[in-house]
Amino acid sequence: MSKTPSSLREHLDDFIADTLSRCTRCGKCFEACPMTRYSDGLSNAEPGAVVSGVLDWLTQTPGNAESVAWLKVCTQSSRCIDACPEGINAMKMVRVGQMSAMGSLGVPAEQTALSGRDAKDFFRVINAFAETQMSAEEIARWQR
Repeated sequence: MSKTPSSLREHLDDFIADTLSRCTRCGKCFEACPMTRYSDGLSNAEPGAVVSGVLDWLTQTPGNAESVAWLKVCTQSSRCIDACPEGINAMKMVRVGQMSAMGSLGVPAEQTALSGRDAKDFFRVINAFAETQMSAEEIARWQR
């Protein structure tokens, strides 16, 4: 039986560790994303390299330019989730990558890639992350 995380940070750390251990960098999640065609620099990007860049962000290391482009265009279609042969929640992976690229996971401000976003957008991402990954009961518990 798995232990219940005692904090959001512990939950994220557990998710990151699991994702890093299971992701094969096949790029199927990236290939399934309907938004990649709408971003400059992603139409010819190597899927595995883009995913590797997102995983870099999970380790609080700045990822490549293509990974930043993907983080910027994600609209939470969730098509990436079903595309993953390893059963990783790729949408959550991208969300956590966004959080890191915005500096909220401890990445130094001078290394963030999405720091130009305003606070309203930051909280939109956080709220969307919570709503897509937790039940209403879990969200209420975290808000106490």
